[in-house]
Amino acid sequence: MVQNGTVAFTKASAATLNTFSKDYMLLSLPYLYSSREQYLNVLNGPIGQEILASSRDSGFIGLAFLDAGERSFYTSKPIKTPEDLKGMKIRIQNSAISIDTIRALGGTPVPLPYGELYSAMQQGVVDGAENNIPSYFSSRHYEVKKVYSRDMHTMVPDVLVISTKVWDTLTKEQQEGIRSAAQKTVAIQEANWADYEKEAVEMLKGSGVEFVDSDVPKFQEAVKPVYEKFKKENPDLVPLLNEIQATK
Repeated sequence: MVQNGTVAFTKASAATLNTFSKDYMLLSLPYLYSSREQYLNVLNGPIGQEILASSRDSGFIGLAFLDAGERSFYTSKPIKTPEDLKGMKIRIQNSAISIDTIRALGGTPVPLPYGELYSAMQQGVVDGAENNIPSYFSSRHYEVKKVYSRDMHTMVPDVLVISTKVWDTLTKEQQEGIRSAAQKTVAIQEANWADYEKEAVEMLKGSGVEFVDSDVPKFQEAVKPVYEKFKKENPDLVPLLNEIQATK
């Protein structure tokens, strides 16, 4: 509907947008950033603008990246190292990078619609899943899986987009106004996200959820084959990947 102009704006995960623009694939790579500062500098700088503009011919233009936290695993046992995932069926978003990441970590990836996940965990179809803390809380998945292991394997932002058809009907002044409003939205949403995440952690602890700090360096080492495969299959994206990794 955004592509044909019926809907002007929407918010979507960058993980789903790679269907329309390959540049977005980069943002789903595990441990892409060495720090939150680097994450912000990439997304709010020239590289981020290049990625946001890359989908213009696909029917929409990215206006801004919105915080969606870090994704980690939640299961019925602590996941401190990749070895702990061995033999476990983990629900993931249906993307090649997500599948490769879980396999590299020793788990079995199971693409599954999000709406079916609660019952799938209850019934043992999957042993757990991965997501950010606010989603884990709001979906009530903690009622089924009470151990949240912070390995923080990805930081995939959401994206505020506008239909190209709608955008092209606007005056330059209107476009500048919308871009300005989008940037103000980023700051407000980031603050709201942080507040909600803090509140969610307290509520989760009160509900008996155990938070575990994973051995992140071991996870980073385990996903190296994901990068090797990605570079081999997407040589055209390697220069942009190098730019991201060189950003301080």
